[in-house]
Amino acid sequence: MSLGSDELSLLDEFCIIATLFARSAHLRMFLNLESQGARSGAVEVEMVGQMVAGHMASVVWREFATSRFAKGFLVTAAVTVVTAAMAIAPAMMSQASAQSFTQALVFGDSTVDSGFYKVVGNPGSPFLPYNTAFANAIAAGGTGAPTSAGALMNSQVLAAFFGLSANPANQPGGTNFATSGAKNTVVNSLTNGGFLAAIPTATQMANYLAANGGHANSNGLYLISSGGNDASFAFSAAGPPLQSDKVGYLVGQANLLSSAISNLAAAGARTIIVPDQTFSLPTNSLRRDAELAYSQALWSGLAAKGVNFIPADFNAVMVAVLASPSSFGFPFVGTTQTACTNGGFATAFALLCLSDVSAPVHLKQPDAGQTHLFADDEHLAAEGQRIQAGYYYSLLVAPSEISFLAENAVQSRTITVAGIQDQIGISRQRPTAGFNVWFNGDVSSLKISNPAPGFPGDPSTPLSGTVGLDYKSTNGLLLGGAFTTGAQTPGFDLGGKFKQKENAGSVYGGYLRGPSWGSVIATYGALNYDVNRIVPIGITLQNNHGKTNGSNVSVALQGGHDFALGAMTHGPVAGLTWQEVKVGGFTETGSFTSLAFGGQTRESLISGVGYKASYDLGRFRPYVQAVWNHEYASDRTVRASLTTIEAPSYEMPAVKLGRDWATGTLGTMMNISSAFTGIASFTAQAGQTGVKTYGGRVGLNYMFN
Repeated sequence: MSLGSDELSLLDEFCIIATLFARSAHLRMFLNLESQGARSGAVEVEMVGQMVAGHMASVVWREFATSRFAKGFLVTAAVTVVTAAMAIAPAMMSQASAQSFTQALVFGDSTVDSGFYKVVGNPGSPFLPYNTAFANAIAAGGTGAPTSAGALMNSQVLAAFFGLSANPANQPGGTNFATSGAKNTVVNSLTNGGFLAAIPTATQMANYLAANGGHANSNGLYLISSGGNDASFAFSAAGPPLQSDKVGYLVGQANLLSSAISNLAAAGARTIIVPDQTFSLPTNSLRRDAELAYSQALWSGLAAKGVNFIPADFNAVMVAVLASPSSFGFPFVGTTQTACTNGGFATAFALLCLSDVSAPVHLKQPDAGQTHLFADDEHLAAEGQRIQAGYYYSLLVAPSEISFLAENAVQSRTITVAGIQDQIGISRQRPTAGFNVWFNGDVSSLKISNPAPGFPGDPSTPLSGTVGLDYKSTNGLLLGGAFTTGAQTPGFDLGGKFKQKENAGSVYGGYLRGPSWGSVIATYGALNYDVNRIVPIGITLQNNHGKTNGSNVSVALQGGHDFALGAMTHGPVAGLTWQEVKVGGFTETGSFTSLAFGGQTRESLISGVGYKASYDLGRFRPYVQAVWNHEYASDRTVRASLTTIEAPSYEMPAVKLGRDWATGTLGTMMNISSAFTGIASFTAQAGQTGVKTYGGRVGLNYMFN
């Protein structure tokens, strides 16, 4: 079939209108919905596109302003402004109550202590010159923290990721109860060693609960690191003589600590990080075995008590750093190659370290904290602390990142359903019974952000295309089918991306006769994912790769009633869309930060209530629609497991988005000829916490008998 000159002219006009609606920079600036997370390359491309679109817009606007299209459009827009305001107002008042951490609560020993003894005066060392040196270091500006001078502990760096602090609990506003030298439950003495002012880790937790009426902050981030001093005691001259007794002592201490942590969880603590011992580091193989047994007993004890905790395999991190120190920027990694001078002390001299080179214990070079892994014989310097915190952070946020796989599928299906609903609107305008063959294409900007502070998001540009065929009978019944293919490559804010591809088949039907109408769309889609998640650890970027498949089943209902007012048709519209997205579990490979993720099921039930208006201008039928949406689905979690060591799985909340939002659509149908109808539209959301999305769609329909 060939088109005549009039039809070609109309097709040209349609293409201009489609460009105007889908790409007009003026419209996008008016809605103020530009994505803030676009990458620089994409921004440059988009700027060029906006210049072209802006020129097209100005040409079309000159023609538009003097046409009767303008008069009809302005009437329609007036209706839209009122209905959009009604829709957006309640949406803007609704916010997602995503779990946010309100405190960083720390318990343990010198691996996490941020300077508890600074206020105490000294740690109570049995070696009195050490206490004097400690007091002098504090007077000279020292922090008393067991790391290189002026550096933050990993507990403080981790807290800062979420906008929190982890200062010593004996300082105003402090939430870090850890004390250097603490054992799990045993009080230090002259016979068993350690700082005499140390508070056992289990006692720290008990003190916290007692001070808070027996309740733990359910929105707190808990870090509990303890056991190293118990291992040191077990393998000291004062410890048990036999290896079996040493292991038995450590396992017993692990069980006691797991009970204390279980009490904390029962009191309300929900997010608890529990690292293992760095059991690969001791040169004594018997101690290595004992520290491994301790770590396994602690984790298995917590799992047996039903505690959902995050097992952190910091041992694997240290093994990776020591295997390739230059990759992490370390020329010096030995415990005898320390960032601080020892000042004549054999151990724990990092607590005395100052930047002043005249001090007895000081940094060897100004950047020693970055070039040396250890600050003293056992404690990490600044960069080591940052590496440790980065690893803990990755375990916390990884499940949320992977939850985006299902969330993006929900958003993609919304686009597909909207495109088919657009086509049903065209089929509804058909004056006689017959067939419609059609296609449409959609390009959108989608930014999903976790509303909880400190958790990353993922920007993307979904692309999709749909082809379909339907038949409208003389009694107003419509039956059809469609095939959609789509792809997007969301990028993780921390680095990396995942590719999502979907092929979906739909069947749809409706009753399109008279002022009342209704439709139903059932869709099944096969999903494919290729995930590359990057984890920043120190100066390195750790790559983790995995693949999986999934599915999305949805049913969308929509109905409305039309009122005629001259050439204008307007009326209420309501809908309900149910989706069930399943994403298969998969295991990443590539680094010590790789995780295994369990399967996900994302249920979604979204209602929409709004108003739609269109104006028949003969050749054009512009339309506007404003809808208020509400999500009814409950919250969910994502399960993750370590790949570097056998450990219990843990669960973290999936990204939690806003429950209410407004969706506005501005578009036009265009009668290109008696057989061809075009459609172009622009859609944007407003008011949904955690989601920014807008996009354009163009389509073409051919009618035949």
